[in-house]
Parts: sequence; structure tokens; C-alpha cells
Amino acid sequence: MKTVLRKERIQLLQSRAFDLLILGGGATGAATALDASRRGYSVALIDKQDFSQGTSSRSTKLIHGGVRYLAQFHFKLIHEALTERKTLLQNAPHLVHPLPFVLPTYSFYEKPYFSIGMTMYDLLAGTKSLPAHKRISKTKALELFPSLKKENLKGGILYYDAGFNDSRLNIATIRGAESYGALVCNRIEVVSFLKTNGKITGIIGKDILTQKKITINARAVANTTGVWIDEIRKLDDPNADSVLQPSQGIHLVFDPKDLPCQSALIIPKTSDGRVVFLIPWEGKVLLGTTDTAIQKISQEPMPEDREIDFLLETGNSVLDHKLTKSMIKSVFSGLRPLIGGGNSKSTKSISREEAILESESGLITMSGGKWSTFRKMGEDLTDRIQKKFDLAEVECTSKQHVYVGGENYDPQKTSEKIISTYKVSKDIGIRLSSSYGTEVFDILGKSPKELKNGIFKEEILHFINKEYANSTLDILARRLRILFLDLDLSLKLLQPIHEILANQLKWNQKEKEKDKKEALGLLNELQSHLSGRS
Repeated sequence: MKTVLRKERIQLLQSRAFDLLILGGGATGAATALDASRRGYSVALIDKQDFSQGTSSRSTKLIHGGVRYLAQFHFKLIHEALTERKTLLQNAPHLVHPLPFVLPTYSFYEKPYFSIGMTMYDLLAGTKSLPAHKRISKTKALELFPSLKKENLKGGILYYDAGFNDSRLNIATIRGAESYGALVCNRIEVVSFLKTNGKITGIIGKDILTQKKITINARAVANTTGVWIDEIRKLDDPNADSVLQPSQGIHLVFDPKDLPCQSALIIPKTSDGRVVFLIPWEGKVLLGTTDTAIQKISQEPMPEDREIDFLLETGNSVLDHKLTKSMIKSVFSGLRPLIGGGNSKSTKSISREEAILESESGLITMSGGKWSTFRKMGEDLTDRIQKKFDLAEVECTSKQHVYVGGENYDPQKTSEKIISTYKVSKDIGIRLSSSYGTEVFDILGKSPKELKNGIFKEEILHFINKEYANSTLDILARRLRILFLDLDLSLKLLQPIHEILANQLKWNQKEKEKDKKEALGLLNELQSHLSGRS
């Protein structure tokens, strides 16, 4: 695909009227753009920030049915999520992969009790794409998760779900939409709506990078801005009621030498009545998540001390090798865009099912849901828009979409080919394979230049030219994921990445200073939270 410069995208956004303009390029917006563009509709997708900068890059990294929903009898939601899990395992095998879980048992009744629930989970999955659950011995449980507390351990349940790289799946989805004709551009802020006879016909926007106003015309406008949906709804109608009841979830990141494991682990009982996971991800181990009701929406939400303490206490309740604050390599916080009701301060019980709202002006808003069902959410939203705005009746085909890099992908063969071709370590080969799939060889070329720690200059150029990256944080946080994995390594990579960006995007001195200040500011703030300083 030909590289389209950002200024060309801005011009194209203003050159025509689209069937559909999508506001918000996270999971829901990306899935809708892919679905609608595959149906042949003319689609524009914009985001005020980077794509997936909000909630969609800060998930627990699971494509799953949600074991905890069994107790809430949300069988329809579980079945739908497990059906989507099968589709993603087939169509994005480099980004979504099978992940074994240990559910430890510490009393004799727990093993048969949990096994009954997991039998239902297997049945709801339908046609098998992953192995069914089985009961395991204490020895097997410790083999899979050596850090597990041994005292009174009876064994456990071994079951499978899927792990994934959320922001990379988000970008791959947007690239898919673009390949079918969608016009996409990040860092475009909605200033106001264009209306004719009270009905929305487009937006007035502002290019965040140049501060210039732009006009985008569209037959239909969809609001998929996550935790900012109410802000957009009130821009349309100042009297609109707030519907969002957001909560915050944080994750702590550890080195596997401090938390060795061959599988993920689910902690089914916590002091706040939810479940917590320990998950191997991108060479590290994640511990999460929390569910803290919040009032203030922030672009860069920070962990609260009580959340960090809660996760350490919860993790250590099932571990022999105790985790400490000094072991934490990184931390990330995300806000859930939940549609709430009433005055309840508890968000853990709010359904994660999607909700679609329509305003009198024609603005269509979708929120709720979760990554596991994002493709189906895009299908549902496109179906609603098709009927509402009398678009040509075309059936959804997004279930057949193979994500870039997923074509003819075999994890072992691709990793081995990377290792032999570029003479890199096994860990680097696995990272490159699981990040880019079979596209990796096009990205790296014949003689890639290593920057640091198995990160290559050619990757950075790819992010700029093909993946819409505009800043050092775009790359550290959402393209490479280093910010979420290792704050110290992020500091080491900041300068070389910044220099490549500055050269490629021809930044002036003011733009260079702004980019570096933003990256250093966030890194320092995160480190301050972990060191106990405020």
C-alpha cells in the first residue's frame, strides 16, 4: 500500500462527503471502520489522540469469555465472547494466541466445584478451538506456576483462554480498514457539529498538530470515543444526560525472574469481590486488575497507591515468592467506559455488554463492551447505521478478515526464520514474530540496524510510515509496548526514537522540545508513583 502523508490525509478528509464518520479510533471505532469499509461504504475515522491511546491499549491483554461472568449468569455474553475468541485465533494468530491458565485449589471441595463451572465454560465455547479444561495435581500446578503458595495446595484446574497485544491489534484493524478504502487520521479534535435542519451532517475539527480548522462532511456520525462519549454527546446537545460511569483498572508489571511462570494464573477470590490475573505477556508478567470508581476523566490516568497496595497484597496471598514495590518494572492504568445507572459507587457489577444510544440530531453513540467482542460491536454498530441512514444493504464480512501479518503464519516457523535470517536471540525472534507476523520481513528488510535491546530502526520507520505514529510516546507506549513493560528501558530508547521521528517528520526545534518534554514528563510521573513520591 502506498504511504499517504498526513497532510494528504487532511486534504482528503475535506474533499468529499462520507457515508460514515467515526469519532474515536479505539477498539470499537477501529472495528466499525473495518466492518463498514468492507461493506463498501465510504468511511472516515479520526481520533483526538493517538489510536488506542485510551482504554484500548490498557486492557488485561485477554481475549476471553470472562470466567467471572459465570457466577453472574451472563451466558449470552460469555458465548458471544468465546465465539469471537475462536475467530481472532484464526484470523490474527500472531497477535492473539492460546494461553493456559491455572486456577489453584486449596481445599478438597474446590476442585470439583470449579470443574463444574469450567465445564459450562467449555460448553459455551461450542466448537473446540482450544483444549477443554482438566483437573491437575499439585505437582503439575507448581510445574506451570512455580511461584504458587505450596501450603495446603491441593492442585487446581487447567483451562485455556487467549492472550493478545491490544494496541497492535487495534492498529492492525485500522490498517485493514484503510486497505478497504477508509480514510484514517489521528490527532483531530472535534470542535463542533455541522447541522442542517437540526440533523448532523459532519463536524468542524481541529488538527492538533497544526492547530488548523478542518471540515468533514458525512451522512452519519458515530461516537465511539470511550470514556469521552459524554463530552461528545454534550457537544451535540448541551442538555444531554451523562450516561458514563467510568472505573479505573491498573496493572503492575514484573520481570519473570521475580515471578517465574509457564502459564497464567487466576485468583478467583479477592477482598473486593472480583478476580485478579497473573499473566505472562511480551516477556514480562502482568498482575491486574483493579476496579476503582472515578469521577475525573484523564488522558493519562495514574495508579493510586491503594490500587498498587491491593494488587501486591492480592498477588502475595497466593504466592510463596513475595512481590515488593521495588520489583515493579512498570505500571499502566486504564479507564473503562461503562454505561451505568443509578447512584451506585460499585462498578464491578456493571455489565460489560455494549450499549447504543441515538440523539435527536442523529448522533449514534456506542460504549461498553470489551476487547473480546470488539469485532461484533463493530458489526452491530454498522448494522444500526445501515438501517438508520438507509445505506445500501450489505452483509457483514468482517468475520472473514485476516489481519495483516496473519497470512500463512506459524509461530514456531516464523520465529525460527527470523532468528536465522537476522541472527537474533530466541526472545527477540519471538517478539518480532508475535508483533508483526509474516510482515516482519518486509518491515526489517535485509540488513536492519539495531538501536538497543533488539529494537530496530526499521521498526520505527514502519511505525511512522505505515502505522500513523506521530510522537515518541506513540512508539514507546502503543507500537513497541516498552512503556508498559519496562520504564528503565523506555528511558534508554527515548532519545534514539525521538531522533528518528524528528528527522523523518522534519520537526523544528519547538516540536522537538515538545515531544521530548511530553515523553520525559510521563515517564518521570510513572516512576514517581512507583517510588512512592507524589
